[in-house]
Amino acid sequence: MYAGTRGRLVRSGRRAAKVTARTRRYVGLRNLSLSTRSLKLLLTAAMAVLLVALGVAGVTAVEADRTRLVVVATSDLHGHIYPIDYFTNQADEGGLAQIYTYVKQVRSDNPNVLLVDNGDVLEGGNSVLPYHYMFDSSAPNPMIKVMNLMGYDSMSLGNHEFNYGLKTLGKAISEAKFPVVSANIVRENGESFIQPYMIRDFGELKVGVLGITTPKVPTWEKPENIEGLVFMNPLEVALKYIPQMRAQGADVVIIVGHTGWERKPKDSGKLEAWGNPDNWVDTGQAEENWALRLANNVPGLDAIVAGHDHLAVPMVAKMGDIVATDVIITQPGQWGDYVSRIDIALERGADGRWHVAERSSTVVPMAGVQPAPEVLEAAKYYHDQTLDFFKSPVAQATGDMPGGPPARFYDNALVEMINQAQLWATGADISIAALFTDTSKIGKGPMTMQDVYGLYVYPNTLYTIKINGQQLREAIEASANYFKTYTGQTSLDELINTSMRGYNYDIYQGVEYAIDISKPLGQRVVTLKFRGEDVRPDQEFVVALNNYRAGGGGGYTMFRNAQLLSESTTEVREIMVDYLREVGQFGPESVDNNWRLLPAIVEEMARRR
Repeated sequence: MYAGTRGRLVRSGRRAAKVTARTRRYVGLRNLSLSTRSLKLLLTAAMAVLLVALGVAGVTAVEADRTRLVVVATSDLHGHIYPIDYFTNQADEGGLAQIYTYVKQVRSDNPNVLLVDNGDVLEGGNSVLPYHYMFDSSAPNPMIKVMNLMGYDSMSLGNHEFNYGLKTLGKAISEAKFPVVSANIVRENGESFIQPYMIRDFGELKVGVLGITTPKVPTWEKPENIEGLVFMNPLEVALKYIPQMRAQGADVVIIVGHTGWERKPKDSGKLEAWGNPDNWVDTGQAEENWALRLANNVPGLDAIVAGHDHLAVPMVAKMGDIVATDVIITQPGQWGDYVSRIDIALERGADGRWHVAERSSTVVPMAGVQPAPEVLEAAKYYHDQTLDFFKSPVAQATGDMPGGPPARFYDNALVEMINQAQLWATGADISIAALFTDTSKIGKGPMTMQDVYGLYVYPNTLYTIKINGQQLREAIEASANYFKTYTGQTSLDELINTSMRGYNYDIYQGVEYAIDISKPLGQRVVTLKFRGEDVRPDQEFVVALNNYRAGGGGGYTMFRNAQLLSESTTEVREIMVDYLREVGQFGPESVDNNWRLLPAIVEEMARRR
């Protein structure tokens, strides 16, 4: 599992430690005790000579009183291996092939390197995974295969790990040659679902990794996909397990947690914005995101790798009441575009234990990094099959259908296509859908699987619920938070509230409405009609929407307790494929312009862009 000088792995009581012959020779030196600093220095020199004589390649002798640790972390990879955008068939940046090149360089420069992942590995539309799950699921999971090759030390579970059910997840875990950890997922009898943590033993240094998964998974996931599982409070389990990890000898303790930010900068998509806590705002997502509370309330914690909300965050530390001064938080973005790097310097204390002297973190972009050929070769079969799959024809696009942020400013064919498919499948009164990415677009001509998956990138399923007019108005008002208040801005970028992710801005079909963004939040829906009549607060509607939104995902709490009428086991994008094959064509002429944004100048700006 771990070759040569990569050391041994201590699992939390589940399996015996694996120690290589080379590691035994190295670890045996630890047991010598010295009374003076001069003897320590002599021992250091002797260790260096002995290690060279034994031919231990790549090992740097650890000085008697100091050492260092480098942590390289990934998160929200969503199946990205090759540096390619499968939806456009164009070269892209990010993914495991580029990351491995960086990891190899870090390992060559440092004696103690920990490689960890923070979850949302096993799902991804723009990746090799759709083909794998649909047509080749008996083969090894491509992500796990590559992560084994790269020598990952651990992986935490994200919410999307459950999208394909426990059987599929269990197969992937069984294939992993590294621990998969999550402390706050337990079975109904209280037993751990998987091991809560792992301790990596580098010989001179032990590093503990506690896995955390956002506890909101039951809100979003189909019940059968998490049957028998309970998602516990992350803070409670961290307070339970971290003392245990310290008692087992962990010199450094890190939470690798698939959970994000309760508070964050208004412009959280900009790296530089994270340096000033004065502009931070409450996200309203305290149920799913726990990074700050973990940092502020868990003794014995050195660092946190956050995830889940797809942000690249270099370092959050020493910010007074924002986060404890002795804990740093970093987050490696999404899709392998970045990795987080944590550098920790340690000194030996009078107690003989290692203590953190200095620590820092940053995010490292993978742009321009050459992909590792061994990763490309390991995933080539999956890559080639995926390219063929995405070329499959679906329907005819009668005209260009542009996307990007401007498409959120007026009724457009891309979201219309999703909504029409959902209404076709359910017969609902109203459909709700979002434009998930800023890169979606479909050109005139043959429409392929590539186009559909590029538009609907997540494996969501379709629900119908019953809501009233008041809840409908509240939902549209929540969507209107995507826009800043219009005060005469001259560009669309100035009007976008970057603290709200674009995939949480919904567009509604089946009702007529107008949003005036010159008005205050909560007062922006100035027109709301159903079949030509004003919507009454007590009027009831059948609404089609995806499972994530139906569960209140994205802050849409008004849907959380709505009556569930039906749920489909078929992914929305597959429903879209069936719909498009039946109608044969779709294009700009299908747009009914049932909604608009005010003042009118805003829509004009968007259409001109």
